[in-house]
Amino acid sequence: MGLFQTTQYQLRPSVLKNTFMPRCFFTVLVLCHSTIIHAQITESASPKYANAAAFKRVKDRVFSDPYSRLPQYKVTRKLFDKNGENLLLQHAKRTLSSKANFVALASNQKLLQANGICFAGTWTIYPSSSYTGLYRARVDIPAIVRASVSLSGTKQADKRAFGIAIKLFFDGQSDVTENIFLMHSLGGTKTKHVANLPMTNEPKLGELPPFSQLFTAYRLERDLEEADRAFSGKKANPRFRPVSQLADTEVKWEQGEHKENTPANGPYWLKASLKPGTPLVDKEDFRDELALAHYPAHKITWVLSGAPYTEAGIEKAVWREIGELTLTESVVSLTCDTQLHFHHPSL
Repeated sequence: MGLFQTTQYQLRPSVLKNTFMPRCFFTVLVLCHSTIIHAQITESASPKYANAAAFKRVKDRVFSDPYSRLPQYKVTRKLFDKNGENLLLQHAKRTLSSKANFVALASNQKLLQANGICFAGTWTIYPSSSYTGLYRARVDIPAIVRASVSLSGTKQADKRAFGIAIKLFFDGQSDVTENIFLMHSLGGTKTKHVANLPMTNEPKLGELPPFSQLFTAYRLERDLEEADRAFSGKKANPRFRPVSQLADTEVKWEQGEHKENTPANGPYWLKASLKPGTPLVDKEDFRDELALAHYPAHKITWVLSGAPYTEAGIEKAVWREIGELTLTESVVSLTCDTQLHFHHPSL
């Protein structure tokens, strides 16, 4: 399975280095793609995939040890180094290199995106899609998703940099997955709800992080950029994470192996937006807000929209709805917070 890389990556003008730190949080979305805390497991599952070996192995482990109460992990510089070793840099490089679904953390917690909530659900592409691979028309495969915030603040009064990591199971038997990351803003924002924040693979900068965490943010920027340059070279851009590689991935599921007969074709930008009509839940902590027990039919759906590359940038992107990401089970657990791993695709 090779990663698809369009020539647009090479042609895209380089982005000037941003002086304010938050832009690195997106790169790290990877360090912490694990989640879940309080035991909020809905009764409605994804029965279509209940016996799928690979998906079931990961899902069962993520849902195996729910917390009895929401923990409050702190993102702090004190955890970035241990016995003279730069753990932050090591974790960042592992995120870019390892495709394992679970890892052991020497720090015993995520160094970024430490607090989250995990979901099981489905990735469904509309019949009208003209894309290939996992964006192909009528693709319907299981997914594990983690929603999290970059720094320590999880409450409505906090400035929250909110995003999701998506793990897609395109082969019913193989543990190999495709992973992508979407985020609302790098610096975060104060908002009553997070569910209705649109997320993309090139999020806006947002606001500065809290003053008390500026030095932590600058340290993150330094090490995350160093890790990104080690794998992407001059193309390194912590603000942008590719999603086109999904267009080159063959779907191997119950209906058998599907091979594309046309060149790989996928969106350059991807956006997830809350499905219209979904009620908003007023809870102080975002993990309580997103617990599926609070929603009709115990599910949340984000509409997926794709857009081709344009030199004018994402603000001028022409979006087209291509599918849905539907979450049907949720949990806040130790495994999801401290072991679940999402591979970070490099440029």
